[in-house]
Amino acid sequence: MSTDLSVKEAFAAALQFIRTALKKYTLFVLHLSPHQNMLQGILLYMFVGWIVLSLPFMDNGEVSLIDNLFTAAAAASTSGLATVNFAESYTFLGKLVVLIIMQTAGIGYMTISSFLYLSFSHRLRHRHTEVLNTEFALPKTVRLQDFLRAVIIFTFLAELIGAGFLYNYFIRHDFTPFDATWYAVFHSVSAFCTAGFSLFPDSLVSFADSKTINIVISLLSLAGAMGFIVVTDLFNRIVGRTREISYTTKIIVLFTLVAILLSSFFILLTNPGLPPSAALFQATAAMTTAGFNTIPLSSLTVCSFLVLMLLMSIGGSPSGTGGGLKTTTVTCLLATVSSHLFGRKHITFLGRQIPLYRLYIANSTFIFYVFMLFVAMFLLTWVEDLPFLDLFFETVAALSTAGVSIGASEKMGILGKLIIIATMIIGRVGVITFGMALLKRDEDELEEEQEHIKREDLAV
Repeated sequence: MSTDLSVKEAFAAALQFIRTALKKYTLFVLHLSPHQNMLQGILLYMFVGWIVLSLPFMDNGEVSLIDNLFTAAAAASTSGLATVNFAESYTFLGKLVVLIIMQTAGIGYMTISSFLYLSFSHRLRHRHTEVLNTEFALPKTVRLQDFLRAVIIFTFLAELIGAGFLYNYFIRHDFTPFDATWYAVFHSVSAFCTAGFSLFPDSLVSFADSKTINIVISLLSLAGAMGFIVVTDLFNRIVGRTREISYTTKIIVLFTLVAILLSSFFILLTNPGLPPSAALFQATAAMTTAGFNTIPLSSLTVCSFLVLMLLMSIGGSPSGTGGGLKTTTVTCLLATVSSHLFGRKHITFLGRQIPLYRLYIANSTFIFYVFMLFVAMFLLTWVEDLPFLDLFFETVAALSTAGVSIGASEKMGILGKLIIIATMIIGRVGVITFGMALLKRDEDELEEEQEHIKREDLAV
């Protein structure tokens, strides 16, 4: 009798603790800016993932705490970088935890949690809307409600279709039904979320000749990286809600395809004998920041590394699962340069004038991206005695949340790994969001400051 009573008391105490913790967490969230909310959300499920992955039955017993933290950060940032061989170091449960983390990170934690907060106060729903607008940069032609619906539906639909094709391939190549299902689901989610984790020790090198693997993984990565804006826009056009495709979608599709094709050409040009399919796959994996590879990266030339680093830096598109600067940001930068060189009074691209505030955001993002890249490289070259190219490639991959790696992370010490972890998280939240999270200012204080600022000319 006393035993039953003590169990009930313990259960009641646990429930009370959870209620109190959730209440305090909710109050904590309400006092954060949207940018700080983004950062704390990603840090939260990174640390939760770290704690779970550190349990004894999650790995083979040889993975250290720092390597578990690195894996959790790589999953939370969908970067896919690794300090251990993921396929051989973690048990089924450990890999399942990573799958859950990267799926959550791919969709966006605020997208998922928004459906859980519908019963809360208007104030909290308003705060959720602010953070969602921070996490997903949307053009004015896309409504937030339509966008959220498209995110959830398209994500699981794309991953389901991708898993179906992969399952059909694996079941025909001596995989058991369970293994075929597990491998299909895991790689479909990893590809769509551009996470780069693979259940095979050599990534996808063993499937270099498989048209199914190459095509399905590439299409899933493109679908995720090109972004939910494109999906929502195309859906609205198909059902008749809009009469034409938005300017943003046209830029994303055109820029992505041209960049991948040109990069594939240069990779082929600098690597004689490389199959065109391998060059196309690697360019797609870098551009989408998916991080898979079907060829040993050590076999590529330095010129190819430069091309891959450029693609990773450009990255995916806004409101997608890819990292990097984003295709639209680079488009704004190119438009600024070309308009200045041709002497145009306004910044235009493809016959359309780009709003000044978008150019302001693009230039700020680029400058801060380069600054963060320099800081990370400075710290890494200070604490690590590794070849400069290896460190530079790994840093670009981390900041762009691309899992393409030449193995530098696993050779680093604790300090080097911590620097890469921080770089991956900054890349996931976005360099501008990270900066604004650190430099939160009161709106009244900013307005008062603006009133007393004098205008001066500056020669450039």
